[in-house]
Amino acid sequence: MTPATTQGKEAALADLAARRKTSAKAKRIDNSSLYAGSPMYYYCILCGGLAETLPECHTSKPKKLCDECQALKDLGWVE
Repeated sequence: MTPATTQGKEAALADLAARRKTSAKAKRIDNSSLYAGSPMYYYCILCGGLAETLPECHTSKPKKLCDECQALKDLGWVE
């Protein structure tokens, strides 16, 4: 790894830690408490932030990771 890549990784992992702290304090929406026809909210399994909002009648599988965490996974910086 080059120093720039190492610095980028450290910064990205520090940002992940900050997102985890912020998400821990944020109120999560419980999909079971919503009215029929409401959009469904799905949260990132790594940072806890909002990963995706889909219509109630969606047929696709929801994301398990937000875009930022998916980028970290694609780089091999998190599992």
